[in-house]
Amino acid sequence: MCDLNGPFRLCSCSSDIDYTKPHWILRMNSINDDVETMVTIGMMMPLNLIDKIERRKILRRLNTVNVFDFEYAPSENDQLELNLEEDDGYTFNFKKGKWVFEEWYGEHQEFEYKNQKEGIIESLPSQLKEVYKRYLNVLNEGEMDIVECGWSNYRMSEKSLIDYMERRIRGEKVKSPDDYFPF
Repeated sequence: MCDLNGPFRLCSCSSDIDYTKPHWILRMNSINDDVETMVTIGMMMPLNLIDKIERRKILRRLNTVNVFDFEYAPSENDQLELNLEEDDGYTFNFKKGKWVFEEWYGEHQEFEYKNQKEGIIESLPSQLKEVYKRYLNVLNEGEMDIVECGWSNYRMSEKSLIDYMERRIRGEKVKSPDDYFPF
């Protein structure tokens, strides 16, 4: 299983990519920057707490270290897809000197690209996802999963979420935060 919550590397070591497994696609050197072509995207999926934390950590990593196994300096409007499965993952665009997450709704400028690279994602398991697996095993039927926060804007730090889940794993009585509303 691909875990983008911990350290990961985008490897270009294979030309034979299984698109049903974790892979990345980098589109570079947009050729129609001066043409205003917009596309409207209307699908909006709720993010759970782990997805929110993972997205923040991916952005931090993309904007601070070279995650590729080759020399690469992003250019304005470059696009990076991190796919966990065939069409399930994250899309990032390089805007104003930094990578930003592309939301799945609203209007987006559309570009054509001169170059494309792709490869596989190499990652190590993170403490958060390891604890989450153990946490799911101790939940009782019908018990609310703190991670599945629905459409809520609730935020929790990775450390607090791990602490919450570990207390529940140990059998301690845990209470959802007062300002947590799952739906």
